[in-house]
This record gives sequence, structure tokens and C-alpha cells, in this order.
Amino acid sequence: MRGGFLSLALVAVATTPAAAQWDVGFEVSTTHYRGSSRAATDTGGPTTIRPGNATAFGVRVDRAIRRVRLALQASYAHVGLTAAAPNLTLTDNSAGELFEGQLLVNFQVVGIGSSGAIRAEVGPSLHLWKSEDETRSRGGVVAAAAYEWPVARRFSGAIRLEGILSKSWFDPGDLPSELERRVTWRYGVGLGLRYRL
Repeated sequence: MRGGFLSLALVAVATTPAAAQWDVGFEVSTTHYRGSSRAATDTGGPTTIRPGNATAFGVRVDRAIRRVRLALQASYAHVGLTAAAPNLTLTDNSAGELFEGQLLVNFQVVGIGSSGAIRAEVGPSLHLWKSEDETRSRGGVVAAAAYEWPVARRFSGAIRLEGILSKSWFDPGDLPSELERRVTWRYGVGLGLRYRL
């Protein structure tokens, strides 16, 4: 999966005209995880163990090709583990780190005013989750919507809502017998600042 993602990213960059102007940006987002595991029966223990909510820091480059933009976004976050029961939630924030890459196709949905716009984007994502000495990779799908507006000259701001779906972050044998693996899904809200080169 990692090789395929890298190949797709290289093709996207290579097919962009050499004279193209790029946008670069920085984004801070809050992320919330659900799924990844679920109790098959009511045993009185945790009903789910999942990645913990986190703050992610990302960088992004994108380029408009006619009416569509191609974007590469990379982010980093400390992602712990959360065990949740009906009346109790425990989180270990020291459990791991997450490196993530996204290759996105971005297009305008509606313009707002003279230069603001609501845009939608979709594409594949790759998660590298490092816990202690082990690193696991998971491929996923991301869909997002963003409101972009001009800030000053070449600077623009963006508020971005995203959702990501991937298979469980856990391998067979990781979980207690009363828990079964489920898909992992995440939603997040990010605030970004972008600069047109």
C-alpha cells in the first residue's frame, strides 16, 4: 500500500506543468476516533478500545489544474489509546505517534462573495502508527469539505472538516477475547493558513 500511495503521489507531481504555481500551507486540527474494536457481548469490561483523540499538525501543497486541484497533505500527531465503558473512559496519551499522508482531489462546490469558496475533496490516505518499537501501516479513504477565504494578498485561510475510514488499527491477538475488531473512523476539524507561491 505504501508503494502504491507513493507512486500515485509522484505521478500527480510529475504530470503538473513545470510553470505551475503552487500553494503551500500549514494546518492544526483536532481529531476524534471511533470504532477499531467493539465488545461482542456485555461482559462488564470496556466496550471499545480505540485510538485516542489528538491534535494533529499538518503541511500541505496543492496546485490547480483547470478547475480541479491536486493536493498532498502530511500530518503528525501523538495518538494514544482510549478504553471506553458506559460510564468511564480512560486514555493513555503516551501510547503512540501517527504519521499520515493524504493525496487529494479538490474541487469547488460553491463560490461565496467575490473570492471565498466552499470546496470538497476526496482521496486515499496512508497512516503509519508507531507504538513503542512497532510501526503499523493502514490505508484509508478521506473525504473533506473546506471553507476558504482570502486573508491578505497571497494568504488565504481555511476551515476544514474531514472524515477518514480505514480498517481496524489492531491486529489479531491484540485485543481481549471479548472484543472484536471493527473499522476505524475519524472525524476532525482543522484551521489552516495557505500561501500562494
